[in-house]
Amino acid sequence: MDFLVSGVVETMSATPEERRRRGPALRLAVAIGVVAALVSLWRHPAPNHHGRTKALVEVLASRGLIVDPEGVLWLSEPPYGTLAAAGGDVAVALRAATSPEEPNDIYLATARLSPEGVLLALGRAHNLTETTAVDELAPVGRELRFAFVEQPMLGDEKPSRVRLVDLVGDEPGSRKSWSRLEQLQSAITRIQQSGRLSGVARVSYKVEPAPEALKVTVDQTMLRIDADDRTATVALDAPLDVPSWMTVERTPLRRPGNLVTWAVDRVRAEIGDEAMQYVKAIAFSARDVVASNTEDLTGATAEDDIAADLGTDTLESAEREIPTDPEVGFPPPSLEPWVTPPLPGEGRWNSKADDPFIHQLPGLPPTFVTTFIRSDQRRKVTRVYIALWDPRVVQLDTMAGVAEPKSATGATGPGMIPREPKVLRRVAAAMNAGFQALHGEYGMMSDGVIYLPPKPYAATVAKLDDGSIAFGSWPREVAIPPGMISYRQNMTALVQDEKYNPYGRTWWGGTPSDWEDKTHTTRTGICLTREGFAGYFYGADLSPQALAQAMIQARCSYGVALDMNAGHSGLEFYTVAPKDELPALDRPLDRDWERDGDVPQMDGWGFRARRLIRGMGLMNFPRYIKREGRDFFYLTLRYVLPGEPIAGLPDAQEGDGQWAVKGLPQHGFPYAVATTEVALGKGQRARVLKIDPRMLTLEEGEAVKDDQGKPALVAQINPAPATNHSLWLTPDAFALGEQPAVAPAARIASGEPLAGPCRAAAGVEQTGGMLVYVEVVGDAPAPADAFRALLERLDVQESLALAEPLAIALGGDTSIAHTAVRLPEAADAIPVFRKPGPGARRIFEDTPIVPLKEWHPLQAQRIRYFKKPKDS
Repeated sequence: MDFLVSGVVETMSATPEERRRRGPALRLAVAIGVVAALVSLWRHPAPNHHGRTKALVEVLASRGLIVDPEGVLWLSEPPYGTLAAAGGDVAVALRAATSPEEPNDIYLATARLSPEGVLLALGRAHNLTETTAVDELAPVGRELRFAFVEQPMLGDEKPSRVRLVDLVGDEPGSRKSWSRLEQLQSAITRIQQSGRLSGVARVSYKVEPAPEALKVTVDQTMLRIDADDRTATVALDAPLDVPSWMTVERTPLRRPGNLVTWAVDRVRAEIGDEAMQYVKAIAFSARDVVASNTEDLTGATAEDDIAADLGTDTLESAEREIPTDPEVGFPPPSLEPWVTPPLPGEGRWNSKADDPFIHQLPGLPPTFVTTFIRSDQRRKVTRVYIALWDPRVVQLDTMAGVAEPKSATGATGPGMIPREPKVLRRVAAAMNAGFQALHGEYGMMSDGVIYLPPKPYAATVAKLDDGSIAFGSWPREVAIPPGMISYRQNMTALVQDEKYNPYGRTWWGGTPSDWEDKTHTTRTGICLTREGFAGYFYGADLSPQALAQAMIQARCSYGVALDMNAGHSGLEFYTVAPKDELPALDRPLDRDWERDGDVPQMDGWGFRARRLIRGMGLMNFPRYIKREGRDFFYLTLRYVLPGEPIAGLPDAQEGDGQWAVKGLPQHGFPYAVATTEVALGKGQRARVLKIDPRMLTLEEGEAVKDDQGKPALVAQINPAPATNHSLWLTPDAFALGEQPAVAPAARIASGEPLAGPCRAAAGVEQTGGMLVYVEVVGDAPAPADAFRALLERLDVQESLALAEPLAIALGGDTSIAHTAVRLPEAADAIPVFRKPGPGARRIFEDTPIVPLKEWHPLQAQRIRYFKKPKDS
């Protein structure tokens, strides 16, 4: 080759006459050189895969990773031979562990190879899985795609999940709505997490039921999954198209947070969480000193700032307290101020019943009441905003995010309020939950899916199978009790029995664990009050003690500290409905804290949203109506009586269709029964009764007690003779059918399909599940069409005609016309009793308060984040 190069150089420097003379010789030399190069390339030895794999294993061993040589997958090859460049970058996936006792993870690295395939350099190995409850098996694939099987490490669980990784990354168009800053943040995050500007896209395939053996293979265009005798072939250009015996999920993109929170996470990923805690502690302490000295000099009380947060020009003292409904007990009395003199309106509940951004149920007290209170006598500008609700009316649910909490199995949550009309119509609010899993791995389960197991003595908010919300400190035994379907934990109790910090914790998330936590930052919490109500607490400049004192002033029986720091913490109110049903707002939106728009992934639906306060720094607002990376709580309205008045009634008189609940045998709240009267057409009138099955029981032992200490009777019913078409009362539900779907059950009434004139009819609400019973006033029957039209207005799709009105006595002695009645004794008479409805209560009350030296080692045991070296 040297003579070829020297000949070309010499020819290029020759005169034109000399080049013409040498032309034939030069062309011959070039031809010879090309042939020689091709021969050289053809005869070049094949790359030494074994040698470079051995070298890679040795390099990573020096960095603290134990690499399985059989689990090294070279994903792409540079060109080889003498015409190749002096090396090339190759993506390599590998199976590795940090110690022989730990399960393997899948890592991704970039290697620099020589033209002969010798390992010249190895970049950082990025852990793509970070699981501790599953062992990832060796990756298989080629080019820019690979897949692997997850082998569960717990019990006798069988492998059921395959994960596909695509190094091309997500489509850039999926981020087209992001700002340029968010695009830059995302690019930096992708590089940090995977070493690739494009990042990686991930798809999860789960085989159901789990097979005895699971195998995956990948070629250039297809992914094949073999599960015992079942085989699925998935086209890589359509990775979500799978057979019915598999479920598939693409890991969604997570929108970056604001610049500060994002930067903290990125720095933490480099220097480690412990070092980051010291950095934050120093910064918070310095800011606290400046703020405190400023207050001392100015004597500020924050009155103007509070007014701005509440969306008003000035604070005005409420003329009187919101009256408390004597049957409901909500809202409770105002709060006693802690800082004196109090500011106007401080501690007084503000009704949100007429707020267009807050979902309100008719005939009931406000869904939410709000107030503010100052809770730091040294820092009088420190204030806490509170939103309070009645758990008997508002249900709390837990939702796992698409990135947090990171589970030990690698499983992630939906990160989205269920896209179901019956749920979205009832959504009232959503707010942040607990810390990232990195900060303590506090337990979480959502709808029966365990993301992180519970930790002993951890402060816990749980949802029970009757829909109730429960608060308590988890016992030392970590078994999940029957009847619990969701839980979220965070640290130890902030307040218990209206006392601060019963477990003697010194670290509340703002400092390292060996520092006393006095930092002021954004903090949030949730609590159960002594009256049985629940509240969310938010403050932008709080110490742990100030947050706790606000809970104590609110009469909290049990309080839990939630997530902290601006951007990640806040509450949003919602009204959601089909867009043509959302009432128009009679003013422009205040873009500082209000939004409206389309509900993602729910065509034709819209939302209206508002922050709890104008100054709340919650990022990506509105946050929780979209898909969310971190776990959160969301609140929905329960189906409770009385419900909406009956609309569109013909020949309506005053009061028609307005539900009455007072003076009936309710025996507590929520109400069990409601009545009204309506015009049925052609001069006829009808009485209507609604009954909530969730408030009823057939068992005396399950019933609440009346004033005489006896089982509280809601109604006595003497059913008509049985036919093939019957109305049944089963636990928590009414149903129509020949036989009950579940036991125990009682036949409430019998009849025939609604076809001709009749005197009474009954059916079940399609959405709310209430029994709707209608009877004609007088002896003349009414046309079936009149009954059918009324029942359709009441959301009843399937109904039953009764030959005679139902023999029913409310409370045993009152007709649905509110007159005295006495039913004849009958052998088949059915007494229906009142049972407790869902609400809020304490659990684990026997968990002892133990010293730090006993609970801290148990909570410090790591599940997922055991001590590991940084990405190698």
